[in-house]
Amino acid sequence: MKAGTKMTLAAGLGAGYVLGTRAGREQYEKMRTAVRKVADAPAVRQTANVIQVQAFEITRNTASKGREAVGHVVETVRHRGDGDGGDPGAPDDLR
Repeated sequence: MKAGTKMTLAAGLGAGYVLGTRAGREQYEKMRTAVRKVADAPAVRQTANVIQVQAFEITRNTASKGREAVGHVVETVRHRGDGDGGDPGAPDDLR
């Protein structure tokens, strides 16, 4: 390839890149504006708030059930230590 051809190719690629970047930026800004309009809509905000409250309730209920289950396991382990000595293969603190 000749030097002049290489320069023309490089200039063409550079111009295409710059124009493509600008066009891409404009399209990005349009999408960003559209997304912002949707996110700022009162119905969307209200729905997001409802979902947030529901997620909090689910998390709180799940944590409560988890604590309850752990309590049952602890009681079961304690009761195994009562009575006949429990599992002979168990460590002393679990019998």
